Amino acid sequence: MTWGQRAIWEVIRWLPPDDDSLNQIGWAPVGSATVAQVCDMVRLLVERHESLRTTYAEHDGGLVQHVAASGEIEFLLCELEPGDLAEAVAPLGERIRSGAFDSAAGLPVRVAIGLRADVPAAVAIAASHLAVDGWSFQIVMDELRAVLAAGPDGAASLPERSRQPVDRAEFETSEAGARRERRTLEYWARQAHTVPASMLATSSTPQQSDRDWAHIDSPALALAAHALAGRSSCNTATALLGSTALLLASYLGESEAALRVIVSTRFKPEDEELVGAFNQNAIVRLQLADESAEQFLARAARTALNAYRHSEACPVKMEEQLEEIARRRGIDPGGYCFFNDIRFSAEERNAPPPVIDASKLPAQLEEALVHTRLSLPDSEGQQSGAKFFLFLDGLRESCALTLCTDPRFLPVSAGDFLQELEHLMVRAAQRPGTPVGELVDRFRRHPQGTHHA
Repeated sequence: MTWGQRAIWEVIRWLPPDDDSLNQIGWAPVGSATVAQVCDMVRLLVERHESLRTTYAEHDGGLVQHVAASGEIEFLLCELEPGDLAEAVAPLGERIRSGAFDSAAGLPVRVAIGLRADVPAAVAIAASHLAVDGWSFQIVMDELRAVLAAGPDGAASLPERSRQPVDRAEFETSEAGARRERRTLEYWARQAHTVPASMLATSSTPQQSDRDWAHIDSPALALAAHALAGRSSCNTATALLGSTALLLASYLGESEAALRVIVSTRFKPEDEELVGAFNQNAIVRLQLADESAEQFLARAARTALNAYRHSEACPVKMEEQLEEIARRRGIDPGGYCFFNDIRFSAEERNAPPPVIDASKLPAQLEEALVHTRLSLPDSEGQQSGAKFFLFLDGLRESCALTLCTDPRFLPVSAGDFLQELEHLMVRAAQRPGTPVGELVDRFRRHPQGTHHA
């Protein structure tokens, strides 16, 4: 198995056998294709990408993947309700998404065709996370939309087939792959020897039954992220990553924070369109310093890029090394802090930044704050080894974040943390050049996270 496959294998093996929270789901309108033509288009994708016809099993203590040379794809046909197509296809998508995939038997994909008056209107695909990560699932869906738009000759509209997981595995077992892995392991070892104990120590229960969840949808946070990113010469995700680290360190009374970032390690052109589980962890350590918020975020961008360069290695080796070093330091390891940008759609990736008038920005931010929506979802989702897990769900006109925390790790609730993150970034955006110390001092003085409008 490749390093990315092994990483998600370890997560899935940790989850309950019937857990389906990692299953991917997407849909596309059909247009004028017949049922038979839609079936052919989906078959084309499964033939094109080996990960969509691969099973995984343990043999003699080792992990083996088997790429099927032939097989059958079952299609669920269902008449859709009238009205908006997206709303009508949603229950059908949920129907095929639900239920864990059997990694050792059967295809890691499920397909359904939504009909209206017996004519195909939409096709939905569910896939195992072992077959795809978020980025590569969008590749599959983009290709499906392309062949649907092109019609019966859609195969000709697709680019040349990309590298397959077996090609990636060949690199990882080469001398060049071994060198890259050694550099990564050495980098992680240096971090593990000096990172604050609070960033490594476990604080969770085995069942993770008491996790605190919150979700924020904030136009003000989006506007602040764009403004800070522009002034700091970084991207909006890094502006959020750096601000999260700043707030987390202040609440914990630390001089730095270390966040694990889920990285789509598509650093080489030949890997950009690879369909398969490819994600790995990077560790981003950000120290507080006597500088402005813009200087801090610019440094965060440089630090993050260096961390991404050291994210490719066997995840089992990485974790074993980390745990060994932690225990030598007298730390019971197992609790980590994560930041995961899960925006993958082409529309999201290619959206141009808004034009910001600096003279109007303070007032615009105040006006936007009244539209913030905070909710407390009742989620049973679990994150292996995580005591703090922040998801960046979307960032265009509004910023959508979901946070899961271990209540024994932070002195505030997940909802309070998200509100304070909004306040911190809005304040930094309204006042260019604000020293990091001023932003931090506010939270040190209010350790219980009281929200200030």
